[in-house]
Amino acid sequence: MKRSIKITAFFLAVVILAMPVIGQMGTGMIDDNMMRGKAKDMMTRGSEIRSAQSVMGMGFMHSEGSNYGNFVTFSVDNTTGAVMNYGILGITVFDSIKVAGFDYKDSKTMGALTRVSDKNDSVVIQLHDNPAAVINIRTKADATITFDLADGVRASKEDNIVKIEDGNLTAFIVSTNNTSINIVDGNVRIESSRGNAVFRAVPVNMPMDGVHQKFMGEMMKNRTGAEVAIGLSDKYSIVNYSENLNLMVRSVGNNRMKMVINSTDHSGKFIMMNLDNSSMMWSQGQKIRLYIDNMPMRQVMTSDELYGAKESSFWLTMPGGKRMQALMYIANFSERVVDVVVENESTPAQTSTETPGKTPVPTPSTPGFEIAIGLLGAGLAYKLGRKG
Repeated sequence: MKRSIKITAFFLAVVILAMPVIGQMGTGMIDDNMMRGKAKDMMTRGSEIRSAQSVMGMGFMHSEGSNYGNFVTFSVDNTTGAVMNYGILGITVFDSIKVAGFDYKDSKTMGALTRVSDKNDSVVIQLHDNPAAVINIRTKADATITFDLADGVRASKEDNIVKIEDGNLTAFIVSTNNTSINIVDGNVRIESSRGNAVFRAVPVNMPMDGVHQKFMGEMMKNRTGAEVAIGLSDKYSIVNYSENLNLMVRSVGNNRMKMVINSTDHSGKFIMMNLDNSSMMWSQGQKIRLYIDNMPMRQVMTSDELYGAKESSFWLTMPGGKRMQALMYIANFSERVVDVVVENESTPAQTSTETPGKTPVPTPSTPGFEIAIGLLGAGLAYKLGRKG
């Protein structure tokens, strides 16, 4: 009898530990049968390490040269600085990511961000453990960047946007200020001139929508500002795509999130948001409204309408009622305060008021492509990896 109880308890624990990942993957969940190669082994190993440390949600664990995230796994060659065996949810996407002539300095991990730097700081590779699995590579001089595609991964190019596909996984690569971006012998090769190369997947917890390819296209026009993802344990990841923009999360509560967005470039910018129902809470009969500077923001019905907007507006989708993806356009800048609020359907839009979050934590100012990463709730911040 005791043996039977122990066996039952073991399998129940396995199911419970698996639930956070499955819940975040949503309808776009990648089947275990699609996992393969080194990334599959790393995802399995990472799940064991994270479970042993009771780590859930976004954020890397670092062990023996490898980084194990909730969504992303990879290793860093400690001689060349190349990113090896890069995978998303157990699917190997790139065998390697290399920058020609990269003079490796160090690799540092903090929360949901790993930074791989060269010795003169002319190249920084930034890898994020978030649903969009963002990689951004900042170069301050001419550089050749090569994404070596794994077996089974396909690449195509349209309007200087490279589309990456493998089964249910879709992603894009763009480059700002690039001389060229081409697909050569199974590789994506970028000749960059003091710019940024960005890899971004369609978020694995959201269904496919044309909004993402257009979002990448706006990046090449310097109209993409930032992206924020908030998930389990109130952990969040912020990526600033514009070097002139800084986004800070001031507070997150059950029914309100407050952000402050600054930009020295006064022109309009797009901001992407990805939230699940374990951070902010909503139920049937409730809706999400956005306020900008205490005034209701205009809501549009389609993402195409938003991309053509002239005034500050937002579009959102709530697949399955458990996740929310929103895209907003802020038409002009000084300092903007944006509130994301859960309200009853029948409640008229009204002036936003300050509502305390669970633990208000301002994110440090981060110019350019530097990333603001915070852990709300317990206020836990951890830093792993080797110091340079």
